[in-house]
Parts: sequence; structure tokens; C-alpha cells
Amino acid sequence: MAEDLAGLRRQLAQTLPDRIRAAIGGYETFAATVPPDDAKGFAAWHAAAKAALAHADALVKLARWAEGGAAASDETEGLDGVLARARAVLAGLEDEDGDSGDDQ
Repeated sequence: MAEDLAGLRRQLAQTLPDRIRAAIGGYETFAATVPPDDAKGFAAWHAAAKAALAHADALVKLARWAEGGAAASDETEGLDGVLARARAVLAGLEDEDGDSGDDQ
């Protein structure tokens, strides 16, 4: 069993970097599209973006396991940083609808 697990770790350590790059590339391509204007379409677009990020996050966690490393503790690094920037972009999209929260 331990040998099988070690072999799996080695195999994943070799294949996951390319899969992570592909998942992030797909997310970036999708996120560059204009979200629909209607609420239902935007909600679906937003859910798809979140699912893509969750998939990439799972791959990164699996890669860390495969390499025998622990998760990064600094949230400004790696995928955590990508997630933080994506959340900021989504918040900016919500503000672009003219509701900045300032009533002057």
C-alpha cells in the first residue's frame, strides 16, 4: 500500500503542474469574458467562475500533497493571492453598475 501511494505521489507530482496551468488558463479565459447583464445570467457566470477556481484550488492542494509539502501560510502567495485578486475584481464589477454606495 505504501509503495502504491508513493508511486501515486510521484505520478501526480509530474502531471499536476500542467493540469494546474491548464485550469488557471481556462479560468483566465473565462473570466476575461463579459458577464451577462441579467441577474440570472450573471449568477450562473459567477458560479462557473467560482467552480473553476475551486477546481484549481483542489489541484494545487493535491500537488502540495504529492510533493509532501504543507499549504502555504501566507495568503498573499500562490492561489490564495489569485483568489483574493479575483474577489476584488468581482467586487469592482458589482460597483460598476452605478451603485458605489456613495450618495452625494
